[in-house]
Amino acid sequence: MIAAIEQAMLARLRAVEGSLGFSWKTLTTFPNPWEADLYSDALVQCPAAWVTFSGWNGAVQAYNAETGEDELHVTGSFGLMIADENRRPGEQYQRHGGPNPATEPGSYRLLLGAVAALEGQSLNLGLVKPLSCGPARAVAPLVGDTKRPMSRYAVELTCTFPIAVTGDGETDPDALLRLHANWDLAPFGDPVPVDRDPLEPGTQLPDDDHADATSVVSLGVEE
Repeated sequence: MIAAIEQAMLARLRAVEGSLGFSWKTLTTFPNPWEADLYSDALVQCPAAWVTFSGWNGAVQAYNAETGEDELHVTGSFGLMIADENRRPGEQYQRHGGPNPATEPGSYRLLLGAVAALEGQSLNLGLVKPLSCGPARAVAPLVGDTKRPMSRYAVELTCTFPIAVTGDGETDPDALLRLHANWDLAPFGDPVPVDRDPLEPGTQLPDDDHADATSVVSLGVEE
């Protein structure tokens, strides 16, 4: 679910870029190592946006009446960072952009456009609570950095999503006797997400028909 939310956020940003007045040239999850990619013109082209999962809090036990199963609802935090580069003299152009938003959008426009595209979205993933925008902050350049005239902002977005739980194994051992898993063998989303339903907006977790591989593991039971 976490990887699916990341990929669905990126897909949403890509889907609405035409209405924002600019196009993303870099749109991906956070790279590692960060600095090596950031200062490479080949690896990072602006306008750029990155998404990553930063953790969760507020775990609450819940019961799903539709499935008849217990769940854990957690409030996940996802970091979105945007960046724009402008080589005009004067730092304000990196933030304000130039006369043509399509070619010089500026980091302010990127930030506002990304938040507008993601706020309130459930991403067709069955989220308990949709994405909600939190604090935004300027990302300071590295000390002494003069390699690229770039302005970056980071914003936190939260959503609540379910985690299926198996229950108490001592009182319900059958819940742990069988494991069924679908696998995406390539790095997730490379080159495109494994999508259960390509016609539906967003990215859906793969099912048996679309997964690269499926594992079913059954544990033996002592007679």
